[in-house]
Amino acid sequence: MTTPTNPTRHEQFVALFVRHEAAVHSFIMTLVPSMADAEEVLQEASMTMWRRFDQYQSGTSFRNWAFQVAKYTAFNFVRKLARDRHRFSENVMMLLAEHAEREQSDREARRRTLEHCIAKLEEGERSLLSSCYAEGSTIKKYAEEEGRTPNAVSKQLNRVRRTLLLCVQQTLRLEASS
Repeated sequence: MTTPTNPTRHEQFVALFVRHEAAVHSFIMTLVPSMADAEEVLQEASMTMWRRFDQYQSGTSFRNWAFQVAKYTAFNFVRKLARDRHRFSENVMMLLAEHAEREQSDREARRRTLEHCIAKLEEGERSLLSSCYAEGSTIKKYAEEEGRTPNAVSKQLNRVRRTLLLCVQQTLRLEASS
């Protein structure tokens, strides 16, 4: 149980962990019964990842490695709670973990595809999206700033959403067939 001492290795771990922490946390939440349990498992899993970071091979998927560590940490956590009859069996936990890993991977592919499709939009359409989805923004506020009616902005936003949906569906379908 040695900890990495190379500061570069430490920085690498922190950068990778921070980038994937939300996904790992979401994954853990599918495996344990409560948010408090998920927080506890995430804390334990992150310490285990740090202690075992020397086993991680650079260039491979940190997210997949972190999911494996988190999965076994969650299994151990649930096993400790096994006396409580309201907990999942290990087989159910394994099925949930496999499903959650596939879902997370699909979600990530859809997110990347959506970013690609947004980049293909015209500048005005991207501006509309970023303005309407900005924190604290509303369609009404945006319409007032642009001197348009909220109804006109809503219609344009719906057209952009439809364009994005078609682009994402088409791109994912093409990727699946190749």
